[in-house]
Order: sequence, then C-alpha cells, then structure tokens
Amino acid sequence: MRVELIYRPGCNSYTSVRDTLEKVIAEERLPIPVELVEGGNQNAPRIRINGNEEHDSGITNTLEALTDLLSKKWKELTECPLAL
Repeated sequence: MRVELIYRPGCNSYTSVRDTLEKVIAEERLPIPVELVEGGNQNAPRIRINGNEEHDSGITNTLEALTDLLSKKWKELTECPLAL
C-alpha cells in the first residue's frame, strides 16, 4: 500500500498530518512509509492512498478516523484474493 501526503510548498500545516499518519501507522504496525509529495493547489494537505484516492486531511483530523481509513484500505489490499 502506498500512502502519499500531498502538500503545498511553503505551507507547514502538513507536519501535524504527517505526524498523525506516522503515529497511526506505527500503532497499527503497518509496514507503510509515508511519502511526501510536493504539489497541489489546496491550502490543506491531502492524503493519497494507492495513487488514486485523495482524502482531505480534514476527514483525518482524529486518530480514530485515520486509523479506520488506513485499516480499511490495508484489509482490502491484504484480504482480497488476487485475480489470475
């Protein structure tokens, strides 16, 4: 699973989102690095999971919401059978 934190250059508000992401990932013991991606036009940082979904950091402002989101995505990735 790939987790990217998209932030606008010059805006430091992404650091709290990054810290929260890293805390949740560590608590859930998921082997997922957080990749910082410079870009975007929004003031608020955004989280992109697996390259195709962006989540406004506003929905992940609590540990519980972020834990639920990452756990759900991790389960989808690890529990779905591979199509041959």
